[in-house]
Amino acid sequence: MSDSIFSSQPVRTPSRQNPRGLPHAAAPRASAPSNTSVPANAAAPERESAPERASAPERASAPVLAASPATLRTPTTVASSNDAVQVGILDAPLLPGETAREGFLRKEAELRAAFVQLPVASQRALHARLSNPRAGDQLAERFGRLTADRRTRLLTFLADARRREALAQANNR
Repeated sequence: MSDSIFSSQPVRTPSRQNPRGLPHAAAPRASAPSNTSVPANAAAPERESAPERASAPERASAPVLAASPATLRTPTTVASSNDAVQVGILDAPLLPGETAREGFLRKEAELRAAFVQLPVASQRALHARLSNPRAGDQLAERFGRLTADRRTRLLTFLADARRREALAQANNR
């Protein structure tokens, strides 16, 4: 037993723990320390609620068994107005008489042309979104179906947006 510096009552620590490392159910708990000064002869309340009975170290070390609803939020992906165009390019069927190689090269060129039409900030956001796809993102899902080489080329193109803009501005001077 040790005396708390915040109250005149000794603080008890549980002597036994169960196999999971939690305090034993029958272990008594001391009252929470108070930041206000309490006279030494003041009587403690007869009944305290459960959170007030646990001392600060015991509350901090107790495992959280269920997360609060605020921590259960899943980050969502906000689809831009250009997603329909890009999804349309990715979902488009091959043209009559077109080989698969030619068709996917055409789709890659069309995606590049669609990417160029976006502002640089949107290209950077799209790069981050396609590089780290989230569940439920239709554009990222369809983009992920492309071959690794084609995805890498398109992501590199998106990542290069700032350089392309700087070169275009330098050429316009």
